[in-house]
Amino acid sequence: MGKGSSMEREIAVKLSLWYSENTSEDLFWRSQASGGRATVRQKKGKANPDQFGDIVAVDKRGASLMKKWSIEVKTGYSSKNKDKKITNWCVLDAIDSRQKQSVLEKFWEQCERDAELSDREPVLIFRRPMMAPCICITRFYYGILSAFFGNCPPNTIELHTNDNNLIIMKLDNFFEWIPNIKAAL
Repeated sequence: MGKGSSMEREIAVKLSLWYSENTSEDLFWRSQASGGRATVRQKKGKANPDQFGDIVAVDKRGASLMKKWSIEVKTGYSSKNKDKKITNWCVLDAIDSRQKQSVLEKFWEQCERDAELSDREPVLIFRRPMMAPCICITRFYYGILSAFFGNCPPNTIELHTNDNNLIIMKLDNFFEWIPNIKAAL
């Protein structure tokens, strides 16, 4: 299995422990074909909204989160420049990249598309090579969470793109900020 599958399993366990307040590590798991089954079925006119995204509830105790969130998990995605050196992508690519669309924006676009098809909130969890996992949510949803849990910890990034206003922070900081998301669902 590839590094994406490994990251999806890692995030599923982290989400399970967070959501269950450290009582269960198996509320969530990778969706079938990383959401691919839902995409194929949707193209055939067959609804399968619970299978969009990379993470699904495999225990009924996690169902309420998955009814609200469509989670896309991404990792890696190094690239080679003209000198054939590996360059890790960066959030700042949205500002100064020569590409029409940065890696993060491409990730977000997929996350948002799946969330719209399943009528859920887009949540992107990503990790650059050798770095800590981060979470990305809309500025609007951040506002809803802030109303429940107060202002989030420092070290967040607000990114305004042509189509989106996004908030990015370390996943562990998000978990500390929101010890019990069930109150806001």
